[in-house]
Amino acid sequence: MADHAPHLKAAARHRLTGKEAFTMKTRAAAPAAAETKAVALQLSELVLKTGRFDEMYAFYTHVLGHGPFYERTPDPDAPPRPTGMPERAVDVRLGFFRIHDAPYSQVLALFGIDSLTGTEAAGPGLHHFQFGVGSLGELVDQHEHMVANGVHPHRAANHGQATSFYYRDPDRNIVEFSCPNFATTEEEVAFMSGPVFAANPSGLELDADRFVLRYRAGDPREELLRLDNEAVAQ
Repeated sequence: MADHAPHLKAAARHRLTGKEAFTMKTRAAAPAAAETKAVALQLSELVLKTGRFDEMYAFYTHVLGHGPFYERTPDPDAPPRPTGMPERAVDVRLGFFRIHDAPYSQVLALFGIDSLTGTEAAGPGLHHFQFGVGSLGELVDQHEHMVANGVHPHRAANHGQATSFYYRDPDRNIVEFSCPNFATTEEEVAFMSGPVFAANPSGLELDADRFVLRYRAGDPREELLRLDNEAVAQ
């Protein structure tokens, strides 16, 4: 507890353990900024809990183009989860899907939790998550890959700095596929610091089918990505 919550102030200079650590109510002043430094982080794992494991399994196998690299079904004779303990990998049906390997591993995991079966999928919690793709062509390819499985976007938008198509998985989580509209980070930052993005960070709402049709017809990229392009607007 002390290692993960530096704001807790011990009444004495001894290590807090057990019940005592959870009953402390006083708070110390936050460390001065010069005393700490955030480390560089990489999103390495995203875990979705679901009561629709088989549907989610099929959906993400299609999205990623491959199945999980690890699966497990809990032993029905395993001891029950300790009281108050969140679900652990040993307690649930699970699948780990590899997204990317180098230079850092990125993993999407599914936790199948029986108590969620039949519950409403929508609710508080995750709003959406994003898969990045390398180009506009890859975004269109992924869209066609999704449509081939009967999954259509509920939204598409040219945000100015990026173009995104949004889909829903079987639990109604929003899954975004997005490609950059600029060649460099400097150009992207400059656009997002400017008045156009400040006035409307959502950008131009797109008709996904018309956008893909115009792309396949050979419309120039610069034309497709104009924020006033009514030919592809919703």
